[in-house]
Amino acid sequence: MKNVNAKHIAYHLIFWIAIMLAFAISEWGYRQTLADAIIFELLYLPARLIAVYVNWFVLIPKYLYKNRWLTYFVSLVLLLATMAILHRAFALYWGYPTFFPEWMTEGPKLWKPSRLLQATLIIVSPVAFTTGFKLFMDWYKEKQETEVLRREKIAAELKFLRSQTNPHFLFNTLNSIYGLALERSEKTPSLILKLSDILSYTLYESNTEKVPLTKELALIENILALEKERYEKRVMIDYKAEGEVDGIEIPPLILVPFIENAFKHGLKNEDKTGWIHIRIKSSASQLLFSIENSIASIVDTNSSGGLGLQNIKRRLELLYGDQKRLTIHETKKSFAVNLTINFPEHVT
Repeated sequence: MKNVNAKHIAYHLIFWIAIMLAFAISEWGYRQTLADAIIFELLYLPARLIAVYVNWFVLIPKYLYKNRWLTYFVSLVLLLATMAILHRAFALYWGYPTFFPEWMTEGPKLWKPSRLLQATLIIVSPVAFTTGFKLFMDWYKEKQETEVLRREKIAAELKFLRSQTNPHFLFNTLNSIYGLALERSEKTPSLILKLSDILSYTLYESNTEKVPLTKELALIENILALEKERYEKRVMIDYKAEGEVDGIEIPPLILVPFIENAFKHGLKNEDKTGWIHIRIKSSASQLLFSIENSIASIVDTNSSGGLGLQNIKRRLELLYGDQKRLTIHETKKSFAVNLTINFPEHVT
């Protein structure tokens, strides 16, 4: 705390030294020596100090920041006028007689309008500069604090949405195996092993902000293999992934909800053969994902649905904003999703 206060005091001292030297140099042309110019400016220092700090610590926070513009303006004018009068009295009755007695050929004329106006203008210069500086610094500080709060809010929301994804995925997958268990299917043990691999990923590797694309593709292939064994000839899966994958990272489980949705709403209650087409194309600058599925002929009126898609839409918006394009097209016979993600460092 002491170091911070010392640092602030040093900043203020440097500021006032710079201000006084700047004004003294500009005044030098009107005085015999630089020393006379410095003394002349130092006589203004008390009035400038009072005006600047009263404006900084009182008028701006009390009136300007509370949108009391008229009150602020009137108060500032009164402050400057008061400081001009006090400076004029200080200079005429002590400063000039002490340092510039040759100027006192006539008696002191305190209320001379032109001199009072001149004093006001000289005092207002640092007030105007520091007002602009304070407004900028406070705006920048508020902007930084707002950005920190925004990021913390987004991080908290993403963490919550990600925490919803795992149990939602687990719920759907267990439902798949449960149906086979009821049928005493011989596939149940192998499906449980696949589920174990999937859960290992979702529980232990998906708690980070991003994962390698290779791992996410491996997860998708495990899910497709699991669902293929479950539905057998009832589903035709056309899956293709191509392009660059090394060094590319994406948020975990960002594509899985679309695949879940395709199986859940396209095949869960289908008594005929359904189909799912999946295309993934990746490069260093972009990820293209598309999935299209047939729609079940029998609608499940008890299906809650919606959670996975709403979840992923929100995650995509928070993570990528304008850097992503998501389109969903539904007809009576098919449901299609197209997703494009432009990676930030390559957005043009």
